Amino acid sequence: MSDTKKFPGIPLFDSALHFTRLSKHQQFSSVSPDVEAFVTDLAITNALDDYRHTKAFLTSYSRKSTETYDKFRGDAERLLLWAWLIQKKSVAELRRQDLEDFIDFVMKPPADWVAETTHRRFLDKDGLRLPNPLWRPFRKIASGSGRLNNKSLQGLYSNLSVYFQYLMEEDYALGNPVSVVKKNCKYLIDNAAIKKPKRLSELQWQTLLDTSERLAISDPIHERTLFIIASLKSLKLRISELSNRERWTPVMNHFWRDHEGNWWFKAFGKGNKERDVSISSDYLNYLERYRQALGLLGLPSPDDDSLLIPALNGRSGLRSRQIRNLVEIAFSVAVNQLTEEGFLEDARELKAATTHWLRHTGASMEVAANRPLQHVQADLGHGSIRTTDELYVDSDNRERALTASKHKI
Repeated sequence: MSDTKKFPGIPLFDSALHFTRLSKHQQFSSVSPDVEAFVTDLAITNALDDYRHTKAFLTSYSRKSTETYDKFRGDAERLLLWAWLIQKKSVAELRRQDLEDFIDFVMKPPADWVAETTHRRFLDKDGLRLPNPLWRPFRKIASGSGRLNNKSLQGLYSNLSVYFQYLMEEDYALGNPVSVVKKNCKYLIDNAAIKKPKRLSELQWQTLLDTSERLAISDPIHERTLFIIASLKSLKLRISELSNRERWTPVMNHFWRDHEGNWWFKAFGKGNKERDVSISSDYLNYLERYRQALGLLGLPSPDDDSLLIPALNGRSGLRSRQIRNLVEIAFSVAVNQLTEEGFLEDARELKAATTHWLRHTGASMEVAANRPLQHVQADLGHGSIRTTDELYVDSDNRERALTASKHKI
């Protein structure tokens, strides 16, 4: 198990919740002494300056959203740890060849840099935030390794380019070699293939729903998981739109009824945009069932500002990682069910699925049921109906396939 192997580094930056508590001029957190000790003990010239500039970079981007902070933190942190522990260099000294070596590294990270699953970066103990010894910079994925897929690699290049541009503007880095390295990257695939949304089949979705309901019946604690899964699929939500995060805490009265008796859910999505998602009558049964499990009666009233998905202690709402972990447990149970019933290919596909597939599944099934595309677009929060069409209908490719089918050999 790679989780138990000795990793020479530690996580450098805490979650957005803790990171944003630091003042702009506070380099290290007083409750994370191990991070300061790790950086100051490195035999790397300018390691402290590397950390200071990266912290300032992340502070700048943490103002946008938690998701933006998480995105840049992960890639900047990996680069820092690699530069210090593998190359024995400051990031300010990295050049084109170094970046090419770094890409080779992330495409095949060593076992002691890869965890079997996601672990918290820091653990609370006696008022301190201590590095979790199980945390690793990479996590195993469906392929059985920590290597990045094409989309993640594209994102890495984009994030590193923004990072180096920031360092240049601060007169810390001499240049930005990312674009040249990306241009010559042997791992990137120029994909002009038709993009199909990653979604669950009818069998996979029904198995997931059925097993989640059985879990809830066997133990009421799983009523929360059933509600989350029903919400992600039926309301076509991103996980972040159900989670407690900076500037947004989902509460019960985000469900609201208009004067005609229609129910809606107020979501706070990408780009800090609010939208109202339409709700089916069938979904209301799951909402009412979930509220009953929480000891609440009926559907939400306008003055019900209780937490939508509270932690077990009831004092805070669940964050994205916690919600994702709950859904992944239900996915695993459904995979086992499909395997036992002999649907081996469906089980393998579901094992590789992510929670975001539920959003795609909900949208795809509604389009297949001939719901007006503009209504699906509004619920998804897409800025353009073209985006929805390309993802779930792709009328241009349908016409292309139709015209091709008429030609004879």
